[in-house]
Amino acid sequence: MKRTLAHAFAAATCAAALGLGLSGTATAGPVPVPVTGPEAPAAEWAPKPPTRLHLTVTDSAGVEKDVFLGCRPNGGNHPKADLACDALHDSAGDFDKLKGELRSCTQQYDPVTAKAEGTFNDTPVSWTKTFGNACEMEAATAPVFVF
Repeated sequence: MKRTLAHAFAAATCAAALGLGLSGTATAGPVPVPVTGPEAPAAEWAPKPPTRLHLTVTDSAGVEKDVFLGCRPNGGNHPKADLACDALHDSAGDFDKLKGELRSCTQQYDPVTAKAEGTFNDTPVSWTKTFGNACEMEAATAPVFVF
């Protein structure tokens, strides 16, 4: 008897669904299928992963200056954290693509090495570059390495 009632209920439900679909009073579009994997569109509302970096500048005498930079939320002890985070996000975290600032620098050779270690949007970062002098470094990396 349970089987008969279950079949009757299923048949009535299917008939009702077909009736609604044919009557035109209620139409349902295709059921969206969630897309997953690398082809999935990025959700703009999803929170972005944080950026946490230890930045150092070492001069030719071996004197090292360092700061910590956090983005999302912006902070750390970097003196221009908001500007530095904006510059990093504009370059998609690629330190070689930072816009820097237009400057005229002397040809004096006094090398400095800039280094970044940590994460950018949860992606590991390990970047080091030596510049001819501090002016050249700032011209290429400002405001990230201006501290």
